[in-house]
Amino acid sequence: MAVSSSRLDLLIYAHDGRGLGHASRGIAVGAAVRRLYPELKVLFLTGCRQTAALIGPVPLDWIKLPAYEKVIVEGAPRARVGDTNLKNSCLVKSRTRLIQAVMAEYRPRCVLVDHEAPGKRAELVSSIESNPETSWILGLRGIIGRVEDVWSQAALDVFKKHYRALLWYGDKTVLGGESLRAVANRYGVKPFITGYVSRMKEILTWEPPAAAADRWNAGTIAVAWKSPAAASVLTGLQQALAGMGDRYGLWRIFTNSDKTLFKDLPFCRVEDLSPKYLYTLLNSKTALIYGGYNSITDILVAKVPSLVLLRDVADREQEAHLARLAASGQAALRVIPETDVSAEKLQASLEELLHTSWPQKSRLNLDGAENAAKKIVEYL
Repeated sequence: MAVSSSRLDLLIYAHDGRGLGHASRGIAVGAAVRRLYPELKVLFLTGCRQTAALIGPVPLDWIKLPAYEKVIVEGAPRARVGDTNLKNSCLVKSRTRLIQAVMAEYRPRCVLVDHEAPGKRAELVSSIESNPETSWILGLRGIIGRVEDVWSQAALDVFKKHYRALLWYGDKTVLGGESLRAVANRYGVKPFITGYVSRMKEILTWEPPAAAADRWNAGTIAVAWKSPAAASVLTGLQQALAGMGDRYGLWRIFTNSDKTLFKDLPFCRVEDLSPKYLYTLLNSKTALIYGGYNSITDILVAKVPSLVLLRDVADREQEAHLARLAASGQAALRVIPETDVSAEKLQASLEELLHTSWPQKSRLNLDGAENAAKKIVEYL
């Protein structure tokens, strides 16, 4: 492969959304590119503050943009002032100029954009228009949901005028053809089907886990959100685990919220979210997670029977995705809306899952990062 001596080969852009899915997909693809094509020059660009922890051992460098902040109000995301204390109108202008500066300095041959062709709040548009020699590629998750920024006429216009390809991060045998057809019809192209893009799978390729004879953790629990509903989940979880006692083994709880809830439960170990989460998950009999794309692909790779909590979000992406995944029979899942959580339901569900096995017939396509990397290189 001919490699440019002075230009960046691939810039990966992922805006900072409600969760970690956008950044995780970009990191997974970047990790696959670095693994398969170590001679290529690759850079990741995002506002996601957890990026360093998500990258872990992968030799993938990145640039941090100032982050947007969101809260969920009646199921819909609402902007709020973030850690910079700058209004969002100021952030849009500053981020747009920072992206222009990155493009001018590195002149990437290809840019992979996650989710929104114009970028968050159209912050990519000026860079797209001023870099016609760059190959722009859009990546979309398997189930999109009712996300106006993806389906809007503005996004369609930018894509049709400037983009060269569309990657679909899903497994058609699980998710069916409806979402894929909707994307193809709306964008007027045949999407390239990659399969699920899993950051966990790529991380484990770079840093394999130590061999374990058995799954010795009772369960791994991740509650990253700070919200009244998430606080209620943790309270119910404390009561559920207290009722279960220590007979199943150690519970590993990853949260940035109140850790004192579990101080009287010696069979619970509570810590901040960190790269250790992935390796702990691999050695667990069950898990409790929220239903975002990144968390779901983690349990699909680890093959851990899991209780999945649904956030009350209007786009219904998680609900639709989990319904199809559960119906496929290729995963062991129980799904509960976070607004319908109680200590009794949590205890009953976790105890049931502790006696549930992952389906032997599971044949999910989890090679999305590698397949995306190979496709992107075609445009170099």
